[in-house]
Amino acid sequence: MRIFIIFLFSTFLFADVIDTYRYYGIQKTIKEIEKKLQSEKYWLKKLKNIDVKYGYFENPTFILFCNKITRTLQVNLYKKGKLKNLTTFNNVIVGKLGDKQKEGDLKTPIGNYTLINKIKPSNTFYGPLAFVTSYPNLFDKLNKKNGYGIWIHGKPLDGERGDLSKGCIVLNNDEIKHLDTLINYKKTVLEITQNPIYARKDDIAKILALIYKWRDAWRKSDLKKYLAFYSQQTFKRSNGMDFKQFKEYKKRVFDSKKGQKIDIYFRNIQITPYQNVKNLPIYKVEMYEEYLSPTYVFKGNKEIYLQKFGNQFKIIVEK
Repeated sequence: MRIFIIFLFSTFLFADVIDTYRYYGIQKTIKEIEKKLQSEKYWLKKLKNIDVKYGYFENPTFILFCNKITRTLQVNLYKKGKLKNLTTFNNVIVGKLGDKQKEGDLKTPIGNYTLINKIKPSNTFYGPLAFVTSYPNLFDKLNKKNGYGIWIHGKPLDGERGDLSKGCIVLNNDEIKHLDTLINYKKTVLEITQNPIYARKDDIAKILALIYKWRDAWRKSDLKKYLAFYSQQTFKRSNGMDFKQFKEYKKRVFDSKKGQKIDIYFRNIQITPYQNVKNLPIYKVEMYEEYLSPTYVFKGNKEIYLQKFGNQFKIIVEK
């Protein structure tokens, strides 16, 4: 408890919060902090001097931004709210224009991915090294896209190749080696686009406030409020459930949790504008979740996608 109080004072240096603790104690203070976390105004103030062009990141993150039209790959470092361009590779080779839909269509996918491995290809056609991407991601799979083996790699070690990719992002061999010196692939996100979508600060603030409102309904097993955060028309869960099936499932879960003390914590939140050919206002949210209840404990990564309908965001995909 002592460490928690020190954290509160060092993180939320607001006179009203400190006075609340002085006059009413820790429980009242926690309630006041929860109100702030659910407030767009609080998050807009917190984001005031933070660059969110490519998204919001709570930890240092490398951001690769590939534009298929301009054939560029920007390498950026996001750290402590500041964005720094480390280099930009020009004239990169990419696949056909349009979004990848199926194996063999020779298109480089449009979307947001992570780098899941760094390898030395056994086939010299792919150059000295390659970064393996997470395509197809959850959003791709639920939208019935397929294919695999989308890499960032070099050029043949023993011969020339044409100026067309089968779907990968291809750099010169000196460039792929240079990229390896610039990034930690385990802390890198990749955004691939044709018509760039950049994050809006008011959208990020709205999403952060929504996350904590959603968490509050979840902790209290308030089914009606909880389900209000989901799109009834377009929601899909990672296991294939639609909204109706998900509602029935959550009703059973929430009924079994009535009266239980539930704690939910989110860390390492990442919010990125999801690149898509229709330029829909979609954001991808990834974070580390701790769910603690007397009957169930979960500690692991959480992934959700939100789309803006009018002035409100709704969850359209969840894992």
